[in-house]
Amino acid sequence: MHFAWLRRLQFVGWCLILSATACGAPENEDTGSDKYGDAFGGYYGIGGYNAFGGDYATGGYFASGGTYPTGGAPTTGGVSGLGATGGIGDLGIGGYLGMGGSGIGGYVSLGGSGIGGYGVGGSGMGGDVGLGGSGTGGYGVGGSGMGGSGIGGYVSTGGSGTGGYVSTGGSGTGGSGTGGYGVGGSGTGGSGTGGSDGDSCGFTVNTSTSSAIPTVGIVEWSTDLGDVSSAEIVYTLDNAGTNVLNVGGVAPADVTNSPYRTLLLGLKGQSTYTFHIEATLGDGSVCESEDYTLTTGSTGGAPQVTRSASNPSAQAVGFIVTSGGNMSNGPAFIVDADGAVVWWAPAPTDCGRARLDYEGQKMWMETLNAMNQSGEVRWVSMDGLDGENNVSGLGSAHHDFTVLPGGIVAVLCWSGSGSDPESDLIERSPDGTLRTAFRIGSSVYPGGQSVLGGGSNTYHSNAIQYYASDDTYTIGDRNPMLVAKVTRSGQPVWQFGGDCSRSAAPACASGSWDTNHGHHLLPNGTFLMFSNGAFMSSTPSQAIEFSLNASGSSLTANQVRSYTSSSGAHSDSLGDVQRLPNGNTLVTFSNNGRIEELDPSWNVVQTLTATSFGYANWRETLYGPPAR
Repeated sequence: MHFAWLRRLQFVGWCLILSATACGAPENEDTGSDKYGDAFGGYYGIGGYNAFGGDYATGGYFASGGTYPTGGAPTTGGVSGLGATGGIGDLGIGGYLGMGGSGIGGYVSLGGSGIGGYGVGGSGMGGDVGLGGSGTGGYGVGGSGMGGSGIGGYVSTGGSGTGGYVSTGGSGTGGSGTGGYGVGGSGTGGSGTGGSDGDSCGFTVNTSTSSAIPTVGIVEWSTDLGDVSSAEIVYTLDNAGTNVLNVGGVAPADVTNSPYRTLLLGLKGQSTYTFHIEATLGDGSVCESEDYTLTTGSTGGAPQVTRSASNPSAQAVGFIVTSGGNMSNGPAFIVDADGAVVWWAPAPTDCGRARLDYEGQKMWMETLNAMNQSGEVRWVSMDGLDGENNVSGLGSAHHDFTVLPGGIVAVLCWSGSGSDPESDLIERSPDGTLRTAFRIGSSVYPGGQSVLGGGSNTYHSNAIQYYASDDTYTIGDRNPMLVAKVTRSGQPVWQFGGDCSRSAAPACASGSWDTNHGHHLLPNGTFLMFSNGAFMSSTPSQAIEFSLNASGSSLTANQVRSYTSSSGAHSDSLGDVQRLPNGNTLVTFSNNGRIEELDPSWNVVQTLTATSFGYANWRETLYGPPAR
């Protein structure tokens, strides 16, 4: 906005030194004629109106030797001299606003506040504002650093060093400055092309959403940095309301091979997100990209979930991974803390369990197959673009599976035909290798009475969890109504419930409930169980909390409390319970299509409803190991 008068200042100033022709005087005037001549004696010439001998010339009124000459009252060190408040001309290169000023630079001079500024050693060579307003001047080259607040004003290449506060051109290419906060701050197109320590941090970024799951963001990127040791993408929901809980996340990036490809998960449908990349170098320094945006597609194909939140501030902010459950053809899906479905993919019929693998790379799903008729296990990549149906060797899978580090999946599989035979626990590695870890039968725990026509002393294992801390499993079985802790080699550790007189475990504690499915064992011995209630009845299902104390050959169990939904919900099959990191408890009444989150006092803080649910697994993030 200051450039017009800056150019006039330049013009006038140089005309005091150069010939009139150089300043473009009228061509019809004579050289040396009068004060309107071209050069010597021209309007601004030597001897002209503003020339040597003229009113504003050398020897003139405001010239060298004139009333305000170079050596006059206000000379080089005077009021209007080369180094005074004013320079060669009152408004010239050095004038009051010119090269002199308080130093070589005046107050305002050649470009905004001028090349002069407060002076080379004052606040800088760039004057108060500089050659381009807030452009190449700033407080100047000699101000707070090599550019005061920058060669580009407050926001220039100078900054608090060579980098200025923001760098060349405001929010332009240098972000927080070439040597100040870094080449990348607010940089070209947003937050800059670089990082924060003066290193060159160039990123090439392409964004899209998955053609299979339109709420999955895909960021393909590379960088000119050669020693990236790790990286992550930080993403935030634009214009999130004050009551929104899921406002973004952090996606770890695999930097094994460039160009890199990172998925942004947990995004709401038809929403815009702003993200940037943070790359950590081998020396520990961090380079940050500029900001980019990504807009997701419609959730028109997702299942319908309704949320009622009575105390949202008390919720555990995270995601619930679940499926359609018994007698459902619905997909596996993920619900965020606001009740929005943020991911979904086709699942086997009657899908009882959907769960991310241990590293969070694939979603695994399994049909319920309670009657031992036809099982299926499948997986799909988290972008929905890759997968495998009817995974080989797992056609007898039923009820549940769990995940282990290294991409291993441990699956309950019927070991024979008919109703309620024993099961095998089969571990599948990422390369497709299958290993039967052990047979789930009398060597692990005693059987019980079947309600599905299998007879007495039969097995109906229906829930399994893995514990990395001691490399063990817990397995629940509805027929003997028990849960057993077992090593990966099949050695029983303890048994809770069932017939302790026939227990194969060295430690056993009796317990009383009617049918069990999902469960959760915490490191401190807290044990949560979903008790369905009598089969084919209207008896409300319960979540029951116990305190277990296992020590060698001893196991003690005390019931702490139980919970029944005010809705009186009863689920004949499935049903789940999980303790969350903030002390809340998630209770899933699968057949009723009801999930309730309870605070530590077991008051309901939110309720999710749908046609039906499978087992449910809460996760704080959709990356990395599961919470359970």
